[in-house]
Parts: sequence; C-alpha cells; structure tokens
Amino acid sequence: MKMRTKIVFMLLALLVVLVSGCMEQKKEIVIDKPGNISNYEFEIFQNESGNQTLANTTTYYLMKNDTKVQVVNMVVNTSKLEIYPPNILDSGSDETPIQNFVQLVSPTNETVPTPQTFQELSSRNETSAINYTLTQEVIQGMKVINLEFKEPVTGFVAYTLRNSGNQRFTFVKHDSEFIRVVLPEGYVTGNRVFGIARPEPSSVTYDEKGRQTLLWISSKMGDREETIQVKYYIQSAPLLFSAAIIALLCGVGLVLLHYVKSKKELEAVRGILDLEKEYERKQRKRK
Repeated sequence: MKMRTKIVFMLLALLVVLVSGCMEQKKEIVIDKPGNISNYEFEIFQNESGNQTLANTTTYYLMKNDTKVQVVNMVVNTSKLEIYPPNILDSGSDETPIQNFVQLVSPTNETVPTPQTFQELSSRNETSAINYTLTQEVIQGMKVINLEFKEPVTGFVAYTLRNSGNQRFTFVKHDSEFIRVVLPEGYVTGNRVFGIARPEPSSVTYDEKGRQTLLWISSKMGDREETIQVKYYIQSAPLLFSAAIIALLCGVGLVLLHYVKSKKELEAVRGILDLEKEYERKQRKRK
C-alpha cells in the first residue's frame, strides 16, 4: 500500500511539474509612447451595405517587408480585444510583441456608431486618452495579447505585429464579424500552384490602390474554421513561370530537333561508308 501511495505522489508531482512548465503567468506589456497615427489606414468598412450599420471589423495590411503586419480594428461597443499574433512570439524574446499602438476611440455611452462618427475619429491628430491595459498570456498553448479598456469604447484600434515572413500569413479567427486581409500592392493569391487562401474567402476585390483584398464573414464560417491562412505571391509570378516553362519546352524541342538532325546525318554518313565498303568488297572479288 505504501508503494502505491509513493507512486501516486510521484505521478502527481510529475504532473504538477509538467503543468507548471507549460503554463505562463500573465505578463503586462508596457507601451512607452503613443504610436504614429499617420502610419495606418483608417478605412470605414460597411460590407457594401447602405443601411449605415457598422460591425466589429479587423483588417490586416500585409507589407512588402513581410516581417511586419499592420492591423486596424473597427470596434463597436467593445471593452476587450484578444489579439492572436502570427506564430512568431518567441518565449525567450524580450522584444515587445505589439508595436506602434494607436487608439482613436470614444466611450460608447458618448458615441453613436455611424460612419460620420468613425470619419471624425479617423481625422484626429492625437490618440485618445482612454485608460487600457495590455497583457500577454498563454491559452491552450497559444500566446494571446489581451487589450482591455476600462469601459466599452467605439472607434479604431491599430497596432503592428511581427510576422514570420516568407509570403505566408496565418492567424486565428477572432470575434470580429468581418475579417479582411489586404495584400501588398503587386501581390495576389488564388493560384493553386503558387498559393491560395484557406478557407476560401467570402469575396475577393481590389481597392483604389489596386491591392487585392480578401474578406471573411465570421457568421458564415464553420465552427472548425478557426485558423485562416493566406499564401500570396508576386502577381507576375504565374506569367514568368509560364514563360520559363515555354522557354524550357522550346529548348527541349530544339535539342530534340538537333538530335534528330544529327541522327539523320550520322545515318547518311553510315550509309555512305557502307556503300564504300560494299564497293571495295566487290572490287576485291573481281581481282
């Protein structure tokens, strides 16, 4: 009985060690100074609806320098945002995971969420003086940044996250009704050879700058579709690839033509040699 008790205690101790090793306490993130408002695009997204209804919307602006991604949230009556950075949060890194934090918001009880309100907020030159806290923790093995306001707010919240690069962007779907990804100018997705978006977006459009924009609507996505992945590439890549394939095929064709021509020439030379040998053989018989 004593041996069983010891084994049980050892297993419990091992379990506690493993669990404590996998858990990470909340860590407060301190932003030294307000971010630069001019770095962001504060677009009022209405999903092509004319009924003036606005909903929580998150837009990811991917950069040509794909080590960073700019995120702009339209928030309506929101007191907390869960931010899931791309898979780049190194637990051993001291670098602040969220950068250039900007808030252009007003208390919900003082604000009517209309396009005019958001337009007024986006034209401000200074960030809002509303108290907030930023903490980082691990939930089910995933690192999460919690942004919490002292009271519900409406407006824009923008920040910059580090990205893993290599023209692949993966993120976790969150509570926003509309999720948008704006690709860098000159880049696209949708070719199964070079890269596609999973799950398939609800719509694919182009903005005034010619950038491809992907849209997902949370209420139309399945419960299991928690992760969105976008693989993108230079717009001319398929054309250049096709040109390279055509050039390669032309090269192969030229090689084959040269081979056929050389083979015929060799056969002709062989035929001449055979005739000469036959002529010499007949000459010997006559002698």
